[in-house]
Amino acid sequence: MVGHEQKHIENQVVAEADAQTEQRRKAWRGMLIPAVGSAAFFTSTLLGITRTYRQYGWPSDAFGWTDYALMSIPFVILALGLTEEIKEAQG
Repeated sequence: MVGHEQKHIENQVVAEADAQTEQRRKAWRGMLIPAVGSAAFFTSTLLGITRTYRQYGWPSDAFGWTDYALMSIPFVILALGLTEEIKEAQG
C-alpha cells in the first residue's frame, strides 16, 4: 500500500513538472513568431537602406524634423519598454 501511494505521488510530481515544462515551452514559442517577423522586417529594412544608399548616396538634407521625430519613435518605445521591465524585475 505504501509503495502504491509513493508511486502515485511520484507520478503526480512528474506530471506537474511536465506541465510546467510544456507551459514554459508554449510561452517561448508564442514569442517565436513575432520575433521571426520582426527580424524579417528589420532585415528587409536594412537591405532597403543599403540599396537606396548605393543608388542615391547618403541622405544629406533629405530629412526634416518630422522625419527625425518619426524615426525616433521606435527607440523611445524600446527605452520605455526596457524601463518598465527593469522596474518590474526590481519589484
